[in-house]
Amino acid sequence: MQVAGVGFAGGLIPRRAHKKSKNGCRTCKVRKVKCDERRPLCRNCERHFVNIVECDFEGHATVLQQAGEASGTVPAPVPIVSADIQAPPNTAIGLVGRQAEPLGIAPAVASGRLDPFDARPRTNVANVSVDALMSHYLTDFAYRSFPIYASRPLIELWWPFVREDELTFHVTLLLSSIDLEKLQTGNESIRTRELLDQCLQLLNQRVADPVAGVSDHTIVSIACLAAVEHDKDNMKALSMHTAGLKQVVGIRGGLEAIRRTCAMTANFIFWISMISTHEPSLLQLGYGDLHNPPRWFHEREAQPLLTHSGNFVDLLDFGVDVPTANLLREIQRLTKLYTTALDGESAEEATNILSHLCSVIDSLFQLSREQTTDAVIPGLSQSCRLAGCLHILTPMSGYFPNPTLMLHTLVRDLKSSLAQVLSALAGRSTHLLLWLLAVGGITAHSMPERSWFVGHLVVAITDLDIGNWERFREYLVALAFHDNFCDVSFQALWVEVERKRTNLDPVREQHFEGWCSAQVEEGSSRVREVGIRVR
Repeated sequence: MQVAGVGFAGGLIPRRAHKKSKNGCRTCKVRKVKCDERRPLCRNCERHFVNIVECDFEGHATVLQQAGEASGTVPAPVPIVSADIQAPPNTAIGLVGRQAEPLGIAPAVASGRLDPFDARPRTNVANVSVDALMSHYLTDFAYRSFPIYASRPLIELWWPFVREDELTFHVTLLLSSIDLEKLQTGNESIRTRELLDQCLQLLNQRVADPVAGVSDHTIVSIACLAAVEHDKDNMKALSMHTAGLKQVVGIRGGLEAIRRTCAMTANFIFWISMISTHEPSLLQLGYGDLHNPPRWFHEREAQPLLTHSGNFVDLLDFGVDVPTANLLREIQRLTKLYTTALDGESAEEATNILSHLCSVIDSLFQLSREQTTDAVIPGLSQSCRLAGCLHILTPMSGYFPNPTLMLHTLVRDLKSSLAQVLSALAGRSTHLLLWLLAVGGITAHSMPERSWFVGHLVVAITDLDIGNWERFREYLVALAFHDNFCDVSFQALWVEVERKRTNLDPVREQHFEGWCSAQVEEGSSRVREVGIRVR
């Protein structure tokens, strides 16, 4: 073996002269590595970061790209928005969910950098890292997060809340760092571990204060840390954070009391606890609206299906109970608001819509846990509740925190409930059944249950004489449909259903049906003959 510094012949190898880099980028300086000063992107940063297009030379900030698609195509740069330099109207920031509008965030972002004196509280994190993390958060990750997904007014309301508190700000940096790593390497970095340690240290200091320990910022930070452990499948840490969250919310008087002082905080806690428990039946932090419902909850107004089916005039005639029918009406109304005008509303109006959405889904979950009797069609009201939850949550699959596990639970429950409905309908297909099967079908895209929904949709579209995608879509839109979120998913489902129907042989089915009828008739004749012989 060769000793360090010694050649094969036993002589010392002279050390090469070392030239320091005086004009290197700030990222290399922070990492304490030599920069080759190549512009606009040095080789160190090119190897270390997969979504960077420009180094920070002499005050020019790094410009992050959005994550590429799974196909591996090179993504376009993300614009860094500021109060001074506004992007053109209708410019998309992050190609997730709906096309979002530029942010009108109060902190200045001069020359592509966040102002460290105005945009954030005190932190030990290097400036260049903070800039990169917050740029990613504001231009990408925030649009893929609960409960402010794809909503510019809510992010504008949320950002000042984040930056005014040291603990919440560090937790936000942690969320952004984790998401960046998933997009880049998929491995946890030293930076993320250090951020997590800082967050836990700040949290321990905070909870020791009897006043600050139950503040909105503290509660939101605990909820975010619970969501982090949920995504890491760290069940022990998740249980600890959830227990602490429940205790602090109890001290504050419950979510409804918190909502009266800060609706955003209450909604955030509700989303996190709902997703992190995996099982909707285990949700412990609800608003309690079912026990003190709004006036419209039990009103017996007709809930029309905009596409009628036979003698069924509305949902109540169809057999859906009054509270469930009212909740479906609210879902229909909220869907239209979310897909048309939400980004154009003020932050206050957007918060009110979000609060109502939280109340509706909370009521759906609470109703689904109660034993109810369907007077006309067993399982129909329960199927409507479960499909309503899926309709709200499916567009957020893959967002933070990820609701996939809970969605799978809901799909299986919906399949079980719909089995009762199909048995009671005895082969009669309706437009409401079409919607229930379609909502379950798109959510089950990666599940074995997908084929079950597809098979029953083949029967439904045949019975209802639906021959093309446009007609299929009309029936879905008539009840509740996310134009901007699920249009592609529903169309893919239609293609699969149509392919399944085409592959079936109608002639063979007719022969099989005739053969079955003949066998039944022959069997009946033999029974009659045996009866005569016995007598």
